[in-house]
Parts: sequence; C-alpha cells; structure tokens
Amino acid sequence: MLKNHLHKKNGMVSRFLISERGSSMIFFALSLIVIAGSAALVTDIGMLAMEKARLGNAVDAATLAATRAHLERPGTERTVAASYLEKNGFPGIQFNLDIDLQDNTLEIMASEDVPYGFGRILGVDKAIAHSRAAAKVLPVLSMTHGIRPFALSDMPLVFGASYTLKNGGGSGYTGNYGAIALGGNGASNYLDNIVEGYDGRLMVGDQIDTEPGNMSGPTYNGVTSLLADCIHNPKCTATSFEPDCARLITIVIVDSMAVNGRKTVKIKGFASFFLTGVDGQGKDSVVHGTFVRSITSGEMDEGQSDYGLYGVRLIQ
Repeated sequence: MLKNHLHKKNGMVSRFLISERGSSMIFFALSLIVIAGSAALVTDIGMLAMEKARLGNAVDAATLAATRAHLERPGTERTVAASYLEKNGFPGIQFNLDIDLQDNTLEIMASEDVPYGFGRILGVDKAIAHSRAAAKVLPVLSMTHGIRPFALSDMPLVFGASYTLKNGGGSGYTGNYGAIALGGNGASNYLDNIVEGYDGRLMVGDQIDTEPGNMSGPTYNGVTSLLADCIHNPKCTATSFEPDCARLITIVIVDSMAVNGRKTVKIKGFASFFLTGVDGQGKDSVVHGTFVRSITSGEMDEGQSDYGLYGVRLIQ
C-alpha cells in the first residue's frame, strides 16, 4: 500500500511540474509578445517624433514665406505657403492659414497622418503629427546692408505716393539736397553707395552727416544704373515688383534735413522706395521714388515707428 501511495504521489508531482512548465511557457510567450510590441511601439513613437519635427520645420518656413508674401504680394499667401510645404517634403498637405490684420500676424496649422508599422501588433494603426506656427510683422530698428545715400525728413508718408528723394540745384536747404554721407565723404563714395548700397550697420538713434553739394553727375549716373539693372520680365513697377529688384531701395528717415552745410542728423527709421526716375543732368538731377512696403532682414522692435520697412519674426 505504501508503494502504491508513493507512486500516486509521484504522479501528482509530475503532473504539477508539467502544468507549471506549461504555464511558464505560456507566460513567457505572452511576455515576449508584449515586450516585442512595446519595443515596436517605441520605434513607431520615435518615428512620429521625427516626422513631427520635420513637419514643424516645414510649417515654420511656410509661415515666414507666406507672411512676407502678405506684404509684398497680397493674395498669394496660400499659394506661397503650399509651395514651401511642398519644397520641404509635404506636397498636397492640408493646412489652415489665418491672417490677423489688426495684429499684423499670420498663422499656419497643419497635420499629417503617420502610419505605424510595428505598432499594429498592439492594434495601433497610426498617429497624427500636428504643427502650428505664427509670424509677426515688425518695423525695422537697424540695418546692416544696402542703404542708399538719400534721406527724408520725418513726416507722414503715404503708400503709393511719389516723393522727391534728392532735390536739384536751387532747391533743398542751404547746400543740402537730400544726400547723406555713409562710410565717408565725397562724390566717389556717394556714387558707390548709390550703386552698391552702404553695408555698414545703422540703427535708429544713430547720428549721421549730411552730404552737401548737388553732385549731379554721380546722382544721375548712379540712379540711371539702378534703373537699368531691373532684369525682370515683365519689368518691375511701383505696384508690382520683385523683392530683389535693383529699383527697390532703402533710405533713412531723419529728424530733419533742414540744416546748413555738412551737419549731423539723427536717424528716426528706415523706408523703402521704388525708384521711378532721375530728371536731367547738370544742376537738375532730381531723384523720384514711390513709397512702398517691403521686407528686409535686420533688428526689429514692436515699439519702432512704422515707415513701411519690416522684418518678420516667428512668435510661436
């Protein structure tokens, strides 16, 4: 009887051990599935993060470009944004574009489905990458390139109106005809600044010197060169111009040009004009330009007076 009892007991132990091994194998198999699925999901989440970053960069670029287009070519904002999104790897992506005219801001929101690969093991097919960016237009406070040697006294300016940027002989104010000295004095330096633009740093509040004398020849030659350097087809006009047109120039606005001889004046801001012509030679080299809005690079400040020359900054 003892022998039979031991035999029965051993059999129960064997069955228990087999059962335990079976349970362990099942648990181990389930654990492998969970671990593999989790690892796969982590991989997919990493891919989602990379795609979100890529989308964010594309939306940032599209927002800056669309904001610039809003000032320079109103009505083309959505087309420009779509083009930049496509260039950055998102052709045909759906996006919302909103313009706040009161606050001078433009916002783009975009989203894209990101298919999961391994995550499907756990029943997760996809995720959505979202991106949002906003840019603000701000007046320029300083510049470091392309400033022409003309100045206007501070006054209200009307977009689309024509202004005299340099007077002819017999006009002006006691030897000053609208020219300023940037980086040096004299006719040669003045001509170079007309043709090439002054590339030193100028900032609102800086003191600069006027450039007295009519300097009709350098004025006529320099402005004529700029007028001829518009290479666009059709030719640019004051109402339709390319941002890189040679006829689009930046000048300074100063506290007053009503000074005698070579005098120091204070910079109040920067403005863009589209050159429309230069009249006559000799004492009659009068420079005309139309006041326009334009975008440039430079330091910006929300409190700076608005003279129509802006920078664009991402704010979100």
